[in-house]
Amino acid sequence: MSTQVSNEKPTLSGVRIRTRKRDAKAKAKYEPEAFRDSLFQLIENVDPTDYTKFSSILDTAGNTLDYRRYGDSFFELLVTGGLLAPGGIINDDEEYGKYPFSLFAMATGADALAGARRWGGLILKLTRRYKYLERTFSESLVHILKSIHRYTEEENKKLAVGVGVLVGEGFFTLEPLKTLQEDHLTKEGVALRFLTDMLQVYLLDNNIKQLHKLLSKAKIPSLVEFFPPNKRDDDCFARHFEAEDMPQLIELHVAKQASLHRSGFVQGVSAILRDAREEESDEDEAEDREEMVQAANLKVAKAAKAAMRANKWEQHQAVTLVWDGIMNAVHWSFKSEQIEAQALRQISRHSPVLEMLTTEPKSEISLLKHVQTYAYNEPRLTKHFGRIVLELYNTDVLSDSAIIFWATKGAKPEGKSGFLKQTEALVRNLEALESDSEDGE
Repeated sequence: MSTQVSNEKPTLSGVRIRTRKRDAKAKAKYEPEAFRDSLFQLIENVDPTDYTKFSSILDTAGNTLDYRRYGDSFFELLVTGGLLAPGGIINDDEEYGKYPFSLFAMATGADALAGARRWGGLILKLTRRYKYLERTFSESLVHILKSIHRYTEEENKKLAVGVGVLVGEGFFTLEPLKTLQEDHLTKEGVALRFLTDMLQVYLLDNNIKQLHKLLSKAKIPSLVEFFPPNKRDDDCFARHFEAEDMPQLIELHVAKQASLHRSGFVQGVSAILRDAREEESDEDEAEDREEMVQAANLKVAKAAKAAMRANKWEQHQAVTLVWDGIMNAVHWSFKSEQIEAQALRQISRHSPVLEMLTTEPKSEISLLKHVQTYAYNEPRLTKHFGRIVLELYNTDVLSDSAIIFWATKGAKPEGKSGFLKQTEALVRNLEALESDSEDGE
């Protein structure tokens, strides 16, 4: 008698399978309009001027409303008073209208800035309770800014003031503002107008140095990128911010442009010397190598003279930049015992250019102070400073009087004691030579 084995799997008959809460939330329908209605219902009986009560309601509403899921819609309501439809159209509630505690509703009239500050206070308090909203609001701001060409001039002014307040409070970085550099926002000047209004508010309580730091962190090299394409030049920049009575922005722009020109020149010098070095070969005769070095030095000298004319640099300014270019062109060895030889060889090869730019005592002292700072900030060269100064003296870049003056009166604080010790013997010998020379006369 054969027994038939059943392949049927056991079942949990009558057992109710429960859905996890997080799975239920994920499958729930996304309804920003319902979220908006819930917010309106919460403040239905609240006086529009009772900011304390409104703030308290928002503070506790996070327990019942899904702020995390509807964070984008939440910020749209808090800024524009409605929800943003595709294309940047603001859809206000058909029954209630605009959200009364939004930026667009609060920053009105002659006291718009005060209203924006109150609104900013509400945002700060809300995000202190719900930290995750900080990132959500920052990301949502990008979406809102992309549509400023759809808003009215008055709405953009309110938005700029509100953003300026929160940037000033350190809540927003300037990263979201990079979206204003898109062509459809810059070509008609909408982005520039918004940026100007925002910066005017920011600079009420913050200084230009703080703004410079924010721009650097956001990797915004120049505000010129917010101008219409046909007005991205220094003259248009200056005229615009002169008219807006914001001279500090012009000064910052000039300083940043000067910095770019300096760094560009240094990179150019390094490129000339690197290219020349790559053209050299072990098979080249010594005379051929010398000719290549001289040709490279001539190129650097011409570039330096051209840059001095174009940027109105004086000799003492140009020589420090040439030094940076010369040193930056070195492919430093990983072996510490080879560093000194590399540095001295580089100085010897290109000393004619440095000598050309140190025909004045001021230039010599400027170079020596700069070399001191350079060696202090470059650990691989710190202990070789004395030999570097000696090489600069031997190649007629620095005079004995310049070195003595530096040692007695002109040394900078950075690494001063250590560097003076390294050059002590040299200075003593130079002083003795100077004394003998005076006695001979």
